[in-house]
Amino acid sequence: MGRVLLLLQDNTVIVIQIPPEISDDDLEAMLERKPTMREAKVDDHALMVKALEHPVRRKMIKTIGVFGKTKNELKKEVGVDEAMLNFQIDFFIKGNYLKVEGDNYRLTDRGLVLLSNIP
Repeated sequence: MGRVLLLLQDNTVIVIQIPPEISDDDLEAMLERKPTMREAKVDDHALMVKALEHPVRRKMIKTIGVFGKTKNELKKEVGVDEAMLNFQIDFFIKGNYLKVEGDNYRLTDRGLVLLSNIP
């Protein structure tokens, strides 16, 4: 089979066979390459769409609004269990849509953009 590269993406293992003409140094350079400005913009747009497509995420964004909410207020008003709430909060924080200020969750500037796109 030759050399292979195993990648884990969205809980899926991807096996890529590496052609013999690609050296280890070339492969390492490809893996370390940062996305182009266009690629980063496309990825950012896809993440925003992913945030807005999910009904629980939309409800959380609307509930937090411009003033913010505590975790308990958010849990009660959105009506989800602790695990779902934590999962969605992690998604928002990693995407730089949400920040924690003391006991309050507040939307970042990016989060406010999401809020402005929810009818």
